[in-house]
Amino acid sequence: MTLIYRNGYGSTYLLDNPPHPHCRVQLVVDAMGIFMCEEDLQNLLGIVQKSHEPCYCDDCGGNACKKIWYTNPLMDICLKMNERTLVLLEDLIKATQLMLKIDDTFG
Repeated sequence: MTLIYRNGYGSTYLLDNPPHPHCRVQLVVDAMGIFMCEEDLQNLLGIVQKSHEPCYCDDCGGNACKKIWYTNPLMDICLKMNERTLVLLEDLIKATQLMLKIDDTFG
């Protein structure tokens, strides 16, 4: 595993021997590691960016979303959020995407 990017919320790694050839990224938040492909990262980024908008569910009451849900055919992920962690997660995903593009271009 090679570190791609790390910030105050989590880190991402490029896997040498991924369990699935397309899922070559591992997103690590707290003690949880999630194998992801680049499409998963893009989808999660869209959810994170949308979470900056007010949420009118019973839990949030018009404030920023307190959790984000990400679903793919293999798993459902629910992460508890506040504005600080939301910004850090967005930074983590965007920086990871940038580093992967740089790697693919110049690697």
